[in-house]
Amino acid sequence: MKLHKIIALGLIAIISMTGCQKVETAPQASQNEVGNEKALEQKGMLTLADINPEDFKPTSKVVYTIQGKMVSSVEEVTNVLEGAHYQAEPGTDVILKGTVDELWVTPLEKVLTTYVKEDGSELTKEDFIEDTFITLQTKAGKPVFAAFVPKDQQVEIQTAWGDILIANRPEVEHGAGDYIVCDATEDGQPNFEDVWVVNGKVFETTYDMSAMK
Repeated sequence: MKLHKIIALGLIAIISMTGCQKVETAPQASQNEVGNEKALEQKGMLTLADINPEDFKPTSKVVYTIQGKMVSSVEEVTNVLEGAHYQAEPGTDVILKGTVDELWVTPLEKVLTTYVKEDGSELTKEDFIEDTFITLQTKAGKPVFAAFVPKDQQVEIQTAWGDILIANRPEVEHGAGDYIVCDATEDGQPNFEDVWVVNGKVFETTYDMSAMK
């Protein structure tokens, strides 16, 4: 998922992001989280440069629905699939609830270009009711590329919007493994300047899997 402001618990220090107010402190890591972090340091964290470009296969989102709401005051949420902490600002951000009830925050302007109303018509700011989730539908067919990462590997990805994401972060369910996803260039090739991570459990329900086998 393309993500807005993110603080990776137990792995990454606080990351400030455009459009959201910085959260000054992160929760103290548990002994399990500290142990997992040390295990990753010993094993070695991969980066995008370690992924074979030929592993990226063409795919696209399928049509599915999620929930979204704008808030009347600052609200904080945690995405349990990412171990990420977000803060939504009133008037500018939307809290999204995904297919497995994972929560994240995305700028309103991006939501309006990414989703439509449940009947397929154009989504506007006026369709949102403060502090109430409404149903949003994805726009299918946008071409992207995705590479599968087995769950025993961890890959650190820096997004184009400044977030740092971890594929197969410890203490999170991933199914068989996460996916690194990138946009397509105008000539239909992977755009490695715009890359993000999608949890494996989510990817299999939201993207076309025909080329992933």
